[in-house]
Amino acid sequence: MSDQSTTRAAAYADIHGAGGEPVGGKQGCRRTFLKASGGLIAGAAAQLSPAVAAAQGAVAADNGPRDDIMKRDPQASSLVSSIAEFVHGTGFGDVSDTMRRIARQHLLDTIGCCLAAARLETSRSLASYLMSEGGTGQATAISIPRQLPAPQAAFMNGLLARSLEFDDMAMPDLHPSGAIMPLVLALCEWQRASGEQATVTYVIGLELCLRLDRAGYDRASRTSRFLERGQDATAICGTLAGAAVAAKLLGLDAKAIANAIGIAVSFAAGSLEANRSGGTIKRFQSGWAAKSAIQAALLAKYGVDGPAQAIEGRYGFYHCFVDGQFDPHTLTDGLGSVWQASDLRFKPYPCNYYTHAGIDAALALRQKGLKADEVGSAQLAVATPMLHTIGQPLDRKQAPQTAYEAKFSGPYTVASALIGGSGLGLGLDDFTDALIHDPRRRDLMRRISVTSDPRCDSIFPQQAPAILSVTTKDGRRMVEEVLINRGSRERPLSDDELTVKFSENCRRALAPETTEALRLSLNRIAEAKDVSEIVRILATVPS
Repeated sequence: MSDQSTTRAAAYADIHGAGGEPVGGKQGCRRTFLKASGGLIAGAAAQLSPAVAAAQGAVAADNGPRDDIMKRDPQASSLVSSIAEFVHGTGFGDVSDTMRRIARQHLLDTIGCCLAAARLETSRSLASYLMSEGGTGQATAISIPRQLPAPQAAFMNGLLARSLEFDDMAMPDLHPSGAIMPLVLALCEWQRASGEQATVTYVIGLELCLRLDRAGYDRASRTSRFLERGQDATAICGTLAGAAVAAKLLGLDAKAIANAIGIAVSFAAGSLEANRSGGTIKRFQSGWAAKSAIQAALLAKYGVDGPAQAIEGRYGFYHCFVDGQFDPHTLTDGLGSVWQASDLRFKPYPCNYYTHAGIDAALALRQKGLKADEVGSAQLAVATPMLHTIGQPLDRKQAPQTAYEAKFSGPYTVASALIGGSGLGLGLDDFTDALIHDPRRRDLMRRISVTSDPRCDSIFPQQAPAILSVTTKDGRRMVEEVLINRGSRERPLSDDELTVKFSENCRRALAPETTEALRLSLNRIAEAKDVSEIVRILATVPS
């Protein structure tokens, strides 16, 4: 392997670990896609790490050596058209049992997050706005008493999914279900699609969202170029991934799917400044992505064209957002054979994922006997890319102004865990405007600093680690290291823990018997002939 190929494979392994979930199931659709994509995919396959290359096996070999068809016929073999062929050609039988299970679990988890957020002030604000807009009723928006146009329903449910920072995530910076689930449910209800269609489009959407983000990974800084620029990669990449699966659910062909993705490039947006200086607008961004994705697909349906080089072109997606610095092989290597969406993680705590290892460390010290009132000073050490989100500016992180800001505060989350929390260790009841002004918490937060640590840097982004060092008022020193995150594939939440989380999220919105009926229906979603029968349970949620 050449030096360039070795570097690329190392970068791929650096962010993807041992490499995703191999497909089990039919090979015909995937073989058709690879042949239709021609040299692009064949060339990508040649650069795979050994583990991924083994998964490809004979499928990659069928394509022979790479040719430069992109130079001869850009429309036929650009990245966007190749991805569109994959989307169009992939069916339920091409998704492994493992990925179907992952889809069920994450769909259930994300809907639970939506239900828990239904009564927030921002949720009521958006609901009022959307109802004032009117339009033909097509799909259910949780907490709104009548159906809305599908894009508007997706907007509402996307806001709900991301509002509590409790939805799933993938390292280093992505929360794909919050953008993909709302549009899949809205379109499946509108189009009266089956549970199999819902499952396969959800999985494809998650996969594309992860790959679009990870293609912008910067190995030198060990983080996402989107994140480094303060961009909401979930909303930005979710718009493109969502447009692809929205077009599939509308029954469009590969060319129209490519157009939908190209159109979505012009709709993608999202800033992370609210994580640092306040504001609630970030809650809306994944919903906006879901709405925009459906609109892009509808425009493609009615004949609007997207750019042929929408992803890699001189003024394409990656040039617009990350100065053209991206790895196209991450988009295509193993596509249809290795599912990166198997890297998705559940959140045990309703706050930014970078705070979770610090919470676990604080809970461990508390279990060992440390009392919050004994803390003289504490230092939370994290990876450098995490510091910008949960530790800077420190004076603001030590004194968050709202419950939402507290979700991005290392000092607040550590202090709250030391005091003692709800749920699975720290829960929804621990993030209120009253608690952030609690004198005991305020005093403790001022004693907690946040810094970077080389050891944590060496582990990130495979994990989001933390080392919590506490010096007590009587001079004792206690240190707790959390180097593997709870909720990750290496340290998964149990089925019982996921059930507790779902039930807790639903209890404010649904009666216990309705919660159980919803859980059972979602666990059997692949058997449903018409997803709208399941989604209508959500129409009973009060605002």
